[in-house]
Amino acid sequence: MTLIKIVGIAAVVLSCSAQASQIVVDTSFWTESVSPSSNRNSTNDTWARVHSNTPTKLSNSSGALISDFSLDGNFNFSGIFSPTFATNGSCASENTCDDDDILGLVFGWQDADNHYRLGWSQGDGTNSSGLKDITGKTGLFLVKEENGNSNTIMNWGNDFWIEDVEYIFDISRVADTISFGLKGLMQNIPGVQGAVVPSEPEIDGVFKNIEFSVFDNTFTNGRVGIYTESQTALFKSLNVSVPSQVVSASAPATIIFTMFGCLALVFTRHKVFKKH
Repeated sequence: MTLIKIVGIAAVVLSCSAQASQIVVDTSFWTESVSPSSNRNSTNDTWARVHSNTPTKLSNSSGALISDFSLDGNFNFSGIFSPTFATNGSCASENTCDDDDILGLVFGWQDADNHYRLGWSQGDGTNSSGLKDITGKTGLFLVKEENGNSNTIMNWGNDFWIEDVEYIFDISRVADTISFGLKGLMQNIPGVQGAVVPSEPEIDGVFKNIEFSVFDNTFTNGRVGIYTESQTALFKSLNVSVPSQVVSASAPATIIFTMFGCLALVFTRHKVFKKH
């Protein structure tokens, strides 16, 4: 086999590898679990719209939704989440549609006692306004839960969400470095409720782009997911990718099939090279 043929086959392999790096997300196969902060799991509401890849909490309840695949080493988990006005369920029966509690993301998930979680609240936890994480943190916080012990990695205590605003998130691991980004309209006044409309000028909404990186190698593999704590929320456009050379044994079959397709393409190309 000549050098040109080897280079040609290598190019095909590299191209296919890039295609195989995307994990197909189907939240209808994800598993419901208890919420990762304390025992606030509620039984009055389950995750809705999981078959459309837009998992949603429609009433004031808690719980996590965990991926059906596990990631080993480097990964990227991105998407959009939005704290929403509740329109039915327990919130409506309580005669309120505003809420100020917690929604967030988990990764490196082993179980409810071992994981990383990125949580976000609108309330400050005072005067019965808004839930606190089990760590006592409000605002935006990154926590490592290890053997049931909570360790706050970072807390942005002056950044709070606004209802019905879509926030773009991105979480990644490269070797022992965890990085995360969050973009969207935020307020620095805890517990102020309502949409951003001219009739509610008390809401000081400012577009922010929060970026943070930390060195931590406690959970270098695990699952990803989403969660709420007594809060209505919508999650969508969820994407997960891994380096092309990393395919976990529990990764979706889509990746495996793609790899076999790449191998078939390589052999086909080799025949073409050989013919000429």
